[in-house]
Amino acid sequence: MTEPLSLAAAIQRTPAPFGDASSDNLADDLPDALVAATEGLSPKARALVARVAACSPYLRRLMTRDEALTRSVLETAPETTLAAAMDDVRAAPSLADGPLRLSALRKAKDKASLAIALADIAGVWDAMEAARRLSLFADAAADAALAMALSRRSGPQADPKTSGIAIIAMGKHGAYELNYSSDIDLIVVYDPERVADNPGEAKAIAVKATKEMVSALGSQTPDGYVFRTDLRLRPDPGVTAAALSVNAAESYYEAYGQNWERAAFIKARAAAGDVTVGKAFLKALRPFVWRKYLDYAAIEDVKSVKRQIHASKGGGDIEFFGHDVKIGRGGIREIEFYAQTQQLILGGKNPDLRPPATLDALAALCARGVISASAHDILARSYVFLRDVEHRLQMINDEQTHKLPPDEAGVARVAAFLGYDDARDFRRDVEETLRAVHNQFAALFDYEEGLASDAGSLVFTGVENHPETLETLAAMGFTRTGEVSETIRRWHASGVRATRSQRARELLTALTPTLLEALSAAGDADEAFFAFHAFLSGLPAGVQVFSLLANNPDVFNALIRIMTISPYLAKELSRRLNFVEQLLESRWAAPPPACDAYAPALAAALAAARASAEAHGGAYEAQLNAARRWAGEERFQITAQLAVGLLAPERAAAHYTAIADAAIGALAPIALEEVVAAHGAIEGGYAVLAFGRVGAGDMTAMSDVDLTFIYDAAEDAVSDGEKPLAAGQYFSRFVRRLITALSAATEEGALYEVDMQLRPSGRAGPTAVRYSAFCRYYAEEAWTWEKMALTKARIVAGEETLAAKTAEETRRILSRPMDRSALSADILDMRAKMLEAKPGRGPWDVKHAKGAMADVNFICQFLALTHGADLGPAPRRTTEALAFFAERGVLSETYAERLKERYVLYDAILQVSRAATGGVFDPASAGPALKERMAALCGARDIEAAEAGLVAAQSEVAEIYGNVIK
Repeated sequence: MTEPLSLAAAIQRTPAPFGDASSDNLADDLPDALVAATEGLSPKARALVARVAACSPYLRRLMTRDEALTRSVLETAPETTLAAAMDDVRAAPSLADGPLRLSALRKAKDKASLAIALADIAGVWDAMEAARRLSLFADAAADAALAMALSRRSGPQADPKTSGIAIIAMGKHGAYELNYSSDIDLIVVYDPERVADNPGEAKAIAVKATKEMVSALGSQTPDGYVFRTDLRLRPDPGVTAAALSVNAAESYYEAYGQNWERAAFIKARAAAGDVTVGKAFLKALRPFVWRKYLDYAAIEDVKSVKRQIHASKGGGDIEFFGHDVKIGRGGIREIEFYAQTQQLILGGKNPDLRPPATLDALAALCARGVISASAHDILARSYVFLRDVEHRLQMINDEQTHKLPPDEAGVARVAAFLGYDDARDFRRDVEETLRAVHNQFAALFDYEEGLASDAGSLVFTGVENHPETLETLAAMGFTRTGEVSETIRRWHASGVRATRSQRARELLTALTPTLLEALSAAGDADEAFFAFHAFLSGLPAGVQVFSLLANNPDVFNALIRIMTISPYLAKELSRRLNFVEQLLESRWAAPPPACDAYAPALAAALAAARASAEAHGGAYEAQLNAARRWAGEERFQITAQLAVGLLAPERAAAHYTAIADAAIGALAPIALEEVVAAHGAIEGGYAVLAFGRVGAGDMTAMSDVDLTFIYDAAEDAVSDGEKPLAAGQYFSRFVRRLITALSAATEEGALYEVDMQLRPSGRAGPTAVRYSAFCRYYAEEAWTWEKMALTKARIVAGEETLAAKTAEETRRILSRPMDRSALSADILDMRAKMLEAKPGRGPWDVKHAKGAMADVNFICQFLALTHGADLGPAPRRTTEALAFFAERGVLSETYAERLKERYVLYDAILQVSRAATGGVFDPASAGPALKERMAALCGARDIEAAEAGLVAAQSEVAEIYGNVIK
């Protein structure tokens, strides 16, 4: 058998990658430290070493740090050097001292790295042979590191091959394609019965050994490191242990495995440790990886992944400087993906199509007629070329990089490292290769414009964030790009219930680009995204929703439209999944019912809930939940339509108020029924008097209800139950019951916050006020602001006789003469204090800002109280009151028209702001869709013009306010 040639001799026989050394002065430029190491070698060998030293700071350090090693590597056959390095690795676990073990591993890695690099650069080995040799060394290193970890427990005799712990090499390592400075991707599985007698102990042993193995390989010492080790390809890496039992891993892939994980296992190999356990595990996974029949669901999924990788024809163009030759357009990943998708689809029926190595896979696909000979030749040739480029890029500084340098000088160095005399030739070859690969890749898939993104690449497969994807997300307006990307990858990894079926994940993959484009138009793209994530996390299953969204663009657009215009509704949707039913049934956009239809509809819902619950008790709670569910769905319809512009603000106000009226009117008798059941009945009645927006009929999506409770009963009235109560206590107990029925949070949430500060004597007063005390208080004690509030008061529930008496009494109160100057002074003082305490957060705070709604309301209340004795009570709604005063000559028609126009605008802004944000609209945090909606409300071309108009309107109102109230 012929002895292998030394590396120096082999260099002499290979075509010179750096030109003719005899005419090259490179050999004369050797660093002093390498002169001795290369003494006596051929000029060609010395020239190669000099060029390597010039191009690669890493290899230069390696060669100059240990001249003896360099000389040995050059004078020995590379395969012999590598075998010796592997022998050193295998011997390391037997060394007594821990630091010596680590040092031995790292020195062996230096020997292997130098031999592999020089053999690769010289052309003694091609890039793929170099990758195979490096992969074999990585196997030996992982085995030795595991042996070291196990020896801590079992002593030097520990044998990883019988340990029950298997090291599964993934990716390029698994396919013997490891690149020069690559991490090694591993999955560690163990057979509990082979590791230890006790399953719990087996897990602890396997996890500890895995962590120590990773540390032995990857920790930095004065001698460097061996391999950076990545365990993130294991099932659900965010929550699982470093090592998994074979049963747990198999169960995961059977239930939740994704197509990208199927693709990853094409290259998987039992590389170290107990390979018997590893091979058995991989055999058990064959049905997961290789499906028997043509998998059309997988076809759609891989097409969707393809669309994510290059979501638009215009995105991710080939730009030479800084281009990523691995994941960039036309790069190594496209060749791998090209082969693996065909393997996934066809390999189940054709075992010949299952080779793990990319070149072998391409050859098999060509041999079976799956791809053309031309496609095979282009992709295979390109793959080898790009792997050569990748190796040189990584050899420069031993970095796991795949990007071409961003500047001419850097490119010139890489070109020289690859043997090019002219960097322009290198650039030409790279660009031609990338274009040729991408042309083949693009031809494999159909581009669907409906799923395209103009922003660029969107990749959410694998276990780490894709750099170009983060750039794309940033360009789309997301700021928490890493979190967004990680969250989407969690979706695809079954991280929420809605995506735990394969079909749900496939549908979500297809929807993701469109979803992100829509969410990016929200006021806060991040907030909208995480609102959608919360919504998604709450879904019990996703197939139904995703299927409907995928197949019904109108519904999908409605959901995104609602979420992007209204972050408030996005949160509500995530909390209240029954609202989604309205989207699924396309009811949300239907015209709302007539306002007088709400009360009977709620009555029917409560009767049904009561009938259903009476058989097993809990009728009261059931009715509270039914009321909340009903009101929530009705308000959602109104709010959604208001937010997107399907319902006018004034109509929305009427519907919000009618829903509140129905709820209060329906729950009051139920609350009273509970009091009767506990304390008996009493002779007397109650009335519920509403103030503020509910009283005026102008409620918004966020309005609470301002209520006062009035009762009428004899002074000595007592209830007739086993636990009798006097009238005051009885009706106070009823009020507490009703407030609970309205405001307590049940499993369906709460209905309304109840504010009772407007009752006589405010917070200090009783919760239920006797009718006579109510009359006396407003005649003798009420403050000006309380009388002002009464101008909007309205009976919303109660016993008919008392309700009529109370309504008549409010009319009498508002018709009493009042001193104009005293009233004017009180109101001016009150408004000044309000502006000091709540000055408003800019012109869009149309409730509190100077010259906004409060000023118009104060004008109407001032006129109502000063002219009540002559004109009688004015209408409760502000716009109607303005017309009332103008018709009767107490307010000029000009003022009335201007105030009405401004108030209608303010109210529209308030209504939509509450529906969209749950608070005050802020242009700085709003997205294009919401800003466009608000500008349209103002009749302006853009939000800046709208704000300018709003400032002018408030200035005019403030001037009128000063002219009227004085």
